[in-house]
Amino acid sequence: MGLWQTAWGLALAALVQLEGAPPPRPLMEGSSRAAYAIPSDGDTPILQFQTSTGDPVRLLIDTGASRSMVSQALIARLQLTTQPLNGGNFALAGAGSDCPTDPPRQAVLPPLQLGGLKIRELAVLVMPKLGVPPGTDGVLGASALRQLPMLIDPKQQQVRFDQQLSIQSAPADALRLPLQWRDHVPLVQVFDQSRKSTLALLDTGAEAVFVGVPLAQRLTPQSPPSGVEIQGFCGSELAVERVFSGLRIGTVHLEGSPAIVTRNRILKDLNVEAIIGQPLLKNRRQLWLLNRPDPVLLLW
Repeated sequence: MGLWQTAWGLALAALVQLEGAPPPRPLMEGSSRAAYAIPSDGDTPILQFQTSTGDPVRLLIDTGASRSMVSQALIARLQLTTQPLNGGNFALAGAGSDCPTDPPRQAVLPPLQLGGLKIRELAVLVMPKLGVPPGTDGVLGASALRQLPMLIDPKQQQVRFDQQLSIQSAPADALRLPLQWRDHVPLVQVFDQSRKSTLALLDTGAEAVFVGVPLAQRLTPQSPPSGVEIQGFCGSELAVERVFSGLRIGTVHLEGSPAIVTRNRILKDLNVEAIIGQPLLKNRRQLWLLNRPDPVLLLW
């Protein structure tokens, strides 16, 4: 890709809460099947919700964000008040080299509707830097997405939220990926070329595959390195882009797409070696069953 061709094409919309009270969970009622948009240079789904007064709220589906977050501009547009976070330690880790040290403020959005789906009491962090595509108001994070089963269909560019969705809703031959929670985000097992297993963050808001230096050293480079710049919630950071072979998730070999080699602290703080994003997801139907005691993602 060369050095920073686009504002979103190398984005990493992951933001993990490391300390503080668990993210509050909103109330999600009903079901919905709705079309979604994607960035001009990406594949992350963006949903347009409506408030009761008809105001649009565009949120990116982001399993890599432990909390839902919005821009200061949305708060001003909806004329909402913000409050400081409740007492206690609070720490965040995200892509970029300039994460704020002061805790962000929080707000509660008015009820949001997407077809027959209603979201109430959605608590959000109000971020000075949002790192999302232009025209997007924020992200719908994992604390909300784990309330209902979610089916993302990139072929039809539709998303479905429905309590009736289950493992039986996927084809029998669908790839089944068991997940585990850590710091309120979903992790998945991946393998290097020696079949050694390690953990990765599974992030719908990541437009690339990101690997740490130790994992990159266990893969086979297939192209020379090039410098790139990553955009995230904590600003930007320099990294290296390179095509590798040897990385596998389930039966899928993630080869041919460039991977970004990064030293971002989110890998260390989460104790993972990679972040797997849209290169795995964008051409496959995805049934996210994050509401189960044993969360799972099915792909086909």
